Amino acid sequence: MITLIQPPVYKQVKGLQIQTPNPPLGLAYVAAWLKENKYPYTVIDALGEGLENIRKHPFRNDLMIQGLENEEIIAQIPIDTKYIGISVLFSFIWPLTKKLIFDIKVARPDIKIIAGGEHITAVPEYCLREGGIDICVLGEGENTLLQLLKALDANEDLHSCSGLGIIDREGKYLETSGVVRELEIDKFPWPDWDSFPIEKYIDNAQLNGVYRGRSISLLPTRGCPFTCTFCSSPRMYGSKWIFRDPKDIADEMQYYQKKYKVTNFDCQDLTAVVNKNKMIELCKEIINRKMNITWQLPSGTRSESFDKELVDYLYRAGLKNLAFAPESGDKEILKQVKKKVDLEKFEDAARTCVKRGIVTGVFIVIGFPNDTHESLKKTLKLVRKMAFLGIHDCTVSKFVPYPGSELFFELQAEGKITFNNKFFESPIDFYSEQSNSFCKNLSEKELYNWMLKLFMNFYILSFLTHPFRTFKICMKALLTRREETRYAKFLTDKVYLRTKWLYKGFTYQCNKKFRKSKLHL
Repeated sequence: MITLIQPPVYKQVKGLQIQTPNPPLGLAYVAAWLKENKYPYTVIDALGEGLENIRKHPFRNDLMIQGLENEEIIAQIPIDTKYIGISVLFSFIWPLTKKLIFDIKVARPDIKIIAGGEHITAVPEYCLREGGIDICVLGEGENTLLQLLKALDANEDLHSCSGLGIIDREGKYLETSGVVRELEIDKFPWPDWDSFPIEKYIDNAQLNGVYRGRSISLLPTRGCPFTCTFCSSPRMYGSKWIFRDPKDIADEMQYYQKKYKVTNFDCQDLTAVVNKNKMIELCKEIINRKMNITWQLPSGTRSESFDKELVDYLYRAGLKNLAFAPESGDKEILKQVKKKVDLEKFEDAARTCVKRGIVTGVFIVIGFPNDTHESLKKTLKLVRKMAFLGIHDCTVSKFVPYPGSELFFELQAEGKITFNNKFFESPIDFYSEQSNSFCKNLSEKELYNWMLKLFMNFYILSFLTHPFRTFKICMKALLTRREETRYAKFLTDKVYLRTKWLYKGFTYQCNKKFRKSKLHL
């Protein structure tokens, strides 16, 4: 039997960052595939089961840890477990996960540790040599993990399995045919949410989109056809973008409507809109079924396929929020990072969405290796233009070399990256002055000041040019806790949720001390 584990995560309680964990969608897909193939498994969702277990980070006062403690996780591992499967989607949770793996190794040395996810796929050799992992699953995990488990049970040579990262008997790292891409994704069953505490995520609004009511994650597509140098997606998925059967997507949405009483769907796609006709097909399914839902594309999408026809279908099908990712206003920087975006077409797409009534945001990244004050002035010009145009939100992040991305490997080769907790946790520090600069021309302080300048320029201009809209959105968020924009989400996070989580953390620590004191009596 294999025990699948979703580790605890970090939670921001200070600054501009909104750190909201999502349900473990990838692990739920893996569980569903094991169930389909009748392979025995159990799940320990340390995050979902321990949403209210919040405690201080041992070395930082701006972070807390959310989820079950390691000893609680280990106590739940069934005695007949032969394998542990751990998901490490994001690099910033690696320090927490690494400690959990070592604690499991000490308590249960008989168990083989298997890990997968985007972080593992990005730096598998490091994870094997330094993280206590026995086998890495590279890329999408469903088929690869199933093949691996069958091979282990039959005591077969692992070289017969594809998509693995292992250390051989001579101590050399090797990959068995590299990352394997799943092309027939419609064969996979829907996520096995029955094995996860999904209701806790829904009840506590633990999703990265804005809160528009009871919500659940959805994955209509996989992959991205583009190869931006700052993104780790090409290592995980290659450059193949695949859209699921629109009828099956709509069926899944209706099933969740009925079972979990959800009214909103957060699509977790890397980029949902690449093929206009495919997306219109999905919209028609939603419209014809009169589903009366809302849905969002919070992670950003491409703008090339957008026109009035598509935007009209999206709006009529209930799409309320989306974000575009122009990243920079400097065309030379965009060319260097292989961000194949036409800024004029992007502006047309954004204008069309705003005019139709879709809440629209943009993602900006500053501090690319060759950014300069001049390139950031061009980005500032773009940001101001977006504010006047009526864009609702602007998220400005500092560049961090994601493990697995092209820029990560370049900077690593130049000796500019040191693997330690500070580096892996750096994506959490997007919005802080302490975040490292990987830009040749701008210091940490200069980038921080530029970030504040871009934020202030966008939101001051946006609020001044759309005062009634801003007032209405803020009052709705404060009075009903229903959010329409990212700044409304930040407002409710600041006013309600951070206070709630800090109180939960204080209560958890007090109860823990009380339990310990009783043990000593």
